[in-house]
Amino acid sequence: MTKREYFEGIKELVKDNETYVTFLDAEIERIDKRAAKGKETRAAKTAFAGDAIREAVLKALEDAGRPITLPELAAAVEIEGVTANKIVYHIRPCVERGEIIKEKAKVGDRKVMTYALGE
Repeated sequence: MTKREYFEGIKELVKDNETYVTFLDAEIERIDKRAAKGKETRAAKTAFAGDAIREAVLKALEDAGRPITLPELAAAVEIEGVTANKIVYHIRPCVERGEIIKEKAKVGDRKVMTYALGE
């Protein structure tokens, strides 16, 4: 259970006492405001980071001129702290739109995913 759910439950139990209900309503409102601000902040950070990562990936694919594997792509993206998982997460919309082509390829004895610029 969340803190908000606890407060809602307590509020139901003390619904006859106006002082407690007022206090609990204020606490619930404070929790909601903090949650909304946190979501807004995370969304802004993610959008900015996502745009920078997508641009770096598209540039890396353009420079490569051929399909490249995810480790090669991660090495080509020169943004500090960007992992292969973050790259895959942020380029998924590009793959869905066809800007980036993702396909399986055989490298040696194993199959790997390769990425290339779409049309």
